[in-house]
Amino acid sequence: MKEKVWIYVPQVYKEMLLQWQAYYVYDTEDSENGKLVAYNFYTYSKDYKDLITFLQENNIYSYIFRRQYSFSKKELEKYEIFLFWTDDDAKDSYVSDLKDNKCYKCGTNKLSLYRTKLHVDYKKMKKRDIMSTYVGDIETIVSEKVKLLFEKENISGVEYEPIYQIGKENKIINGFYHLILQEGIGEVIEPSIIKKGQLCHKCGEYEYFVCKTLLNFNRETWKELDICYTKNWFGSSPNKFKRLIISNKLYKILVENNIKNVYFQPAYFVD
Repeated sequence: MKEKVWIYVPQVYKEMLLQWQAYYVYDTEDSENGKLVAYNFYTYSKDYKDLITFLQENNIYSYIFRRQYSFSKKELEKYEIFLFWTDDDAKDSYVSDLKDNKCYKCGTNKLSLYRTKLHVDYKKMKKRDIMSTYVGDIETIVSEKVKLLFEKENISGVEYEPIYQIGKENKIINGFYHLILQEGIGEVIEPSIIKKGQLCHKCGEYEYFVCKTLLNFNRETWKELDICYTKNWFGSSPNKFKRLIISNKLYKILVENNIKNVYFQPAYFVD
């Protein structure tokens, strides 16, 4: 595994960091820390380790804004579970019987996982084998090809419903299906680095929930489904979203069958 990070340092220290000028990427600014300078490193590099030592010795504030991970094919094959996502190529959507629930105490809008009669615009959607709408992973759509593949391989944790044409309430779009999934794994835990807001004791949701690293879970919370939702809602209202977790079995099936426009990132169990 290779980890690449974008590290932010106050701009006033830029002249002190000329030794690392080759890793400079851009200037930026935020409301909390003012003007900042961004540097980009692989964390295994000596230059990165030297920078961190220099910042610590000189008591210079810094923080990692973004992390990016890359894995070899051989490394990927050994992981038990993966974070999984697709492109939002199904675009706009409409659900005729939507029962989202807004918490009156904190204002969080909890999207319903069971979304009956999902409508999309057939002319606008790209005809991918797997894709989501702009709403995200709770509106994941698969082609007839993938549905038959899942059924042939006995993929667990999934049911299928027709999708419909926007503007035509009962017109089924042939050849595509809405995946009906369930929560199948517990909360993200340490050593994942999680940033979260205040917990609402009425609805049980955090004001916001962001994980800045790879996902870690307690193994005992996994229902061993081949595809499922996380327990946690990520992001902040009104744009909170579930993440998808898939098994090694499903990962290999998608890769071996050359399913395009799908993305994987290993996740970990803490035993």
